[in-house]
This record gives sequence, C-alpha cells and structure tokens, in this order.
Amino acid sequence: MPGGLPRIWIITSPDHRDGPIAAVRQALDGAQGGHIGVQLRAKHAPDRTLVDWGRELRAMTAAAGSPLQVNQRADVAHIIGADGVHLPETGLPIAQIRRRWPRLEMIGVSRHDRAGLVAAQEAGATYAFLSPVFEVPGKNPPIGVEGFRHAIAGLQIPVFALGGIGMDDVEPLLEAGAHGIAVRRAVYDAKEPRIVVDLFLSKLDKDHANVE
Repeated sequence: MPGGLPRIWIITSPDHRDGPIAAVRQALDGAQGGHIGVQLRAKHAPDRTLVDWGRELRAMTAAAGSPLQVNQRADVAHIIGADGVHLPETGLPIAQIRRRWPRLEMIGVSRHDRAGLVAAQEAGATYAFLSPVFEVPGKNPPIGVEGFRHAIAGLQIPVFALGGIGMDDVEPLLEAGAHGIAVRRAVYDAKEPRIVVDLFLSKLDKDHANVE
C-alpha cells in the first residue's frame, strides 16, 4: 500500500435501514489489515450522533488496522481520534486544517476534474477521490474510464475512482491509473458486505501484485 493508503474506501450511508455501522462491521470482520479504509460521511446527522458513530467506527477500524476519515468535520475527526479528514471541493483549505489540527495527518479531498486534482496536489492533499466515474443518480454527468485516465495523467497524487463502480470496472480503472476505488452503494446494497469487499480486494490486490 503506497503511502500507507488502502486500496478501497467504504463511504458510510447514514440513511440505510440498518444504519451506517452494520455494513462496515461486516465488511471489516476478518479483513486484511489496512487494505480497507472507512470514511464517516453523514452530512445531516446531529453532532452527538456523528461523534457516537465515529467512536464506534474508530474502535472497529483500529481493531482491523484500517484508517478512518471523517467527511468535512475536522473537529469531529479530532475528537474521535480519526486518522484524518476528507474535504469536499468547497471545504476549508488544506493548509488551514493542518495548522489548526496538526494531528490529522491524512487529508483527502473530493474533486471532479483535472484542474481540481492539480490544485489538490499543489495544496498537499494526501489523496483524492475523482467522481463521478459512472452514472450516479443526482450527480454530474459521468466522466467514464477515459475521462478518468485523462484527468489524472502525469499527476503524483494517489487518486481513487468513485461513482457507480462495479466489479467489472476495477481492472479498466486500475489500468487507467487509479490507486484504488471508493464505494458506498456496492457495500450497503449487498446482502453480504464482507463478500463484496473481498471480491473487490481480490481484483485490486491482484493488480497491485502484478505491478510489484
């Protein structure tokens, strides 16, 4: 795992019928160390609920050796002892986060085009999500695999593909230069989240082994 990053990020779904925790717990049960990362994303949750979820996820990810990020809320990330914060495109500047919360070493960002990725790299982001790669209800038009390839060409920042990614999309995205993938629906819609994540990891790790 270059730079200590996982190969797959699970983004939480707070509106799921079983809540945001159950699917992550199943996905991490017996999983391979730091190959899986978790991002706590719950924009409309009350602060106390967000902290409660975060503490539960922190205990689970720490036991699994997996990184935990909190979307947008650096203060909550600091309180629960997360590894860092994930900033939306309109979020606070990375430099400001590093000054105010220096313990949050891992700072990820969400971006939607090459210009945003270049700016994130120059600002010192740890990694970036680029989306939407494929069709996602209510989101911008998808950029596709070739759009992803063009957007990250020549950049040094690790970029994860996000948006409507299925099992058959992993290999083309890795060939296009993706460091890994980020998923939400693929895990939360699955009857067996652990099996789905293991299948994704088998494809991601196979490619990584071939590179090495």
